[in-house]
Amino acid sequence: MTTPPGFVGSCRYCLAWGVIAFSGMCRECVGWRVWDRAKCTGCHRTVPLKHGHCRLCHRQALRQLGRMVIRETMPDVDLVAWQLFLIFPLGPRRARGRPRKPPVIRPAPVTWQIPGQLALFPVRPDFLRFNRDRHATPDNPTLVEARDAAHRLAEARGWAWWILREINDGLLVLLSGHAPGDTIAYSDIVPIDQLGHNVAHTAEVLDLLGILHYDRVPTFDAWLKRKLALLAPTFAEEIEVWATTLRDGGPRTQQRSTDTIRNYLDAALPALIDWSTRYQHLREVTPQDIKDVAAGLTGLKRKRALVALRSIFQFHKRIGRLFRDPTIRINTGRVGLGLPTPLRPDQLEALVNHATTPLRRVILALTAVHAARPAALRELLVDDAGLADRRITIGGHPRRLDDLTAQVINQYLLYRHRRWPHTINPHLIINEHTAQNEKPASPHWLSDQFRETGVTLNQIRMDRQLEEALTHGPDALHLAAVFGISERAAIRYAKAAKAFLESPLEQ
Repeated sequence: MTTPPGFVGSCRYCLAWGVIAFSGMCRECVGWRVWDRAKCTGCHRTVPLKHGHCRLCHRQALRQLGRMVIRETMPDVDLVAWQLFLIFPLGPRRARGRPRKPPVIRPAPVTWQIPGQLALFPVRPDFLRFNRDRHATPDNPTLVEARDAAHRLAEARGWAWWILREINDGLLVLLSGHAPGDTIAYSDIVPIDQLGHNVAHTAEVLDLLGILHYDRVPTFDAWLKRKLALLAPTFAEEIEVWATTLRDGGPRTQQRSTDTIRNYLDAALPALIDWSTRYQHLREVTPQDIKDVAAGLTGLKRKRALVALRSIFQFHKRIGRLFRDPTIRINTGRVGLGLPTPLRPDQLEALVNHATTPLRRVILALTAVHAARPAALRELLVDDAGLADRRITIGGHPRRLDDLTAQVINQYLLYRHRRWPHTINPHLIINEHTAQNEKPASPHWLSDQFRETGVTLNQIRMDRQLEEALTHGPDALHLAAVFGISERAAIRYAKAAKAFLESPLEQ
């Protein structure tokens, strides 16, 4: 019985095994029907022949010799050792018309955890191996809720569209396999920065949902650990108690900034390293050791080292770990500060040529005209610059706003509105990063604006105050009233102006 089309069987002409195309024949033998039927020279069967041989003999020659039979004489082919074969076309079949693209088969998403299933053991996820086709589950309830929260937060914070896109991509990586009750550690989020996703804002969204475990080690703790490794264990323990108490504050200890603690420890560290090789505890340090340290230093280094050591020993004396403070009755001395000098004309010209953007022009104007400190520039708010009443408040000191500064501030506000139209940052001076939040600009970024000129913002401020003293006379009260500086600083600039005015060149 002939095998019907579409079923698997053996071709009645070439004996190949596979899907039968028509009337018991494979697709290739259907095309061989046009040839005359006769007795094959090789297998002696009466079938359609081509060049005197059937398709079966042609296939055997192809298998043994690597080429088809194209002439009447049969080559040296072992026709006894016939090898049955499967139905495959001899070459690629030409498609009619425009070639079609193969369909994209997306595998089913991988289920990382069945809802309600308890975790067998804790494991740190590797989000860098995330595959969007295999692992993405956009319908995850936690992911949907996080994206809605990110959208609301972006509207409230004025985030740019590209930041929201990075956050959504980061949430897709982090929450595609999220199960109820899971938390995500901050240290696991940091590597997704290599995938181009925003780490800080994504962590903020996760914290808003209550699924973020903040395990990041503060930079101050890492820095303190490196410094304490240079000391003996007992010394390191005592210094760690002092540093952490200054940072956090205590019942009888005022809280200090981390920058102050860094300066203290850097100044006192050489003496502490030397003592840790000879003593076991801080209480073994004598006043003579303090004097030896002071004798080996001069100027500002001496004063900083003695102030830092006095802070350390006074703290341990106050908490009862020392019976006597070895730094008592040792004078730290007063470091004489040199008189400020004005900037050279070429430096002033370089500053003006470098202020090519509205941002740099407003920084230069506030520093060179109003002698604003870098810290005051960072904390200056938009509301402090009153263009309507021509008053500006810098560092809590109100003053009149001149025409030049008012024009520069107006141009900068127009530039700021065009650049960041949705920002809610109340500070006047912002950049690409602080425009997405409410934080002030960093000191390092602010100092970089004029670093190429070789002149710092403090030098510009000092030059302005000295110029005021030279123009209106060395009057300390006038300087304190105009710039809101302390009496000591005003007297210092007045002395510098008086020295310049009384110099032989001025006379």
